[in-house]
Amino acid sequence: MGLRDIEKKIKVKSAFQVKEAELMIKELEQMIDNISEVKKQLKKFEKKHGDKISENKDYYEKLSNLREELGLPTEIGRFDWKEAPTLKDKLTGKGFYDILANELLEIGQQLIPDNGGIMAIGELFTQLNKIRPGRMVSIDDMYRSLDKLINSQLIPPYRVLDSGLKIIEFVPVEFSPDHDVILNYASRVGFVTKEDLLMRTSWTEERIDRCLKFFEDNSIARVDRSYSEGVKFWFPGLMGL
Repeated sequence: MGLRDIEKKIKVKSAFQVKEAELMIKELEQMIDNISEVKKQLKKFEKKHGDKISENKDYYEKLSNLREELGLPTEIGRFDWKEAPTLKDKLTGKGFYDILANELLEIGQQLIPDNGGIMAIGELFTQLNKIRPGRMVSIDDMYRSLDKLINSQLIPPYRVLDSGLKIIEFVPVEFSPDHDVILNYASRVGFVTKEDLLMRTSWTEERIDRCLKFFEDNSIARVDRSYSEGVKFWFPGLMGL
């Protein structure tokens, strides 16, 4: 094969690669146009059937899944992520903080089977930023959003234990003074034992058993029975201190 033949072959190959790249770009542009059209139609659909969607769990879940596939927030009616509060949000306390308050409420509800609906502020902050990879929020922003939930009476006010630990309750649980004492001890290491409580308090075994059963029945504490270490009552919501 001569030099001219080689040169001609290279030119043909280069032209083919350019054409292939042009076709790829065109295909990509069509895909983007299609996605934009889907989002536009989705907006119209949600606006038209908003009430029916919010009343039907199946509709809501299907739309949320579709939104996730499109890279949209799963909350119906939202089409842009809010990464951080704007100046307007900070002045009005709305927008970003409403979205964050909704996320906090969802976290609290989802973790009720694991912690009975009570969480230390530190644990809640950890869980919040777990679901926001690359979009972390400050503790001040979280407090501001929690205040919105408290002021709206969606959750009770903060509970501050004698140890100084601040906890949030996502379910209406009536704690007695005895329960507060045990929560205070548990907040130090994340668990309590009956033997330790007998030594630290002047209570009867029956009184302690009644309190521990309350925590276990309400999924606030989990029982860990070990031959070497005995029975421990762990409090998952107090462990992210």
